[in-house]
Amino acid sequence: MYLYIRTMKRYIAFEWPVLPGSVSTATSRCGKPNCACKGQPPRLHGAYYRWTGFIGGKRTTKTISRQTALECKSRIQNFRKLQREIERLVRASLGDAPWVPGAKESNRGKNL
Repeated sequence: MYLYIRTMKRYIAFEWPVLPGSVSTATSRCGKPNCACKGQPPRLHGAYYRWTGFIGGKRTTKTISRQTALECKSRIQNFRKLQREIERLVRASLGDAPWVPGAKESNRGKNL
């Protein structure tokens, strides 16, 4: 689903839903002394998928399924596209900032 936000006569187009953070994989060794993960060469357990991000201002890591990891990656990609669009709009609007010489006097203060 695409959402369009109209602001300052410009549009932001992005896909929904969005999710900040990252997805990673990890393998591990268990505590069993005769397990294959202790062998030479070791055959580690996993891969385990993990989402890392911030929830309530705290860095959080959640172990997730492979299917959930694929969905999270898609949402993270949507979030990063949205961030790039916002940065593009901010760069464009800085050219019309009140302290810039020659900025249009008529546009100042309209969005307050």
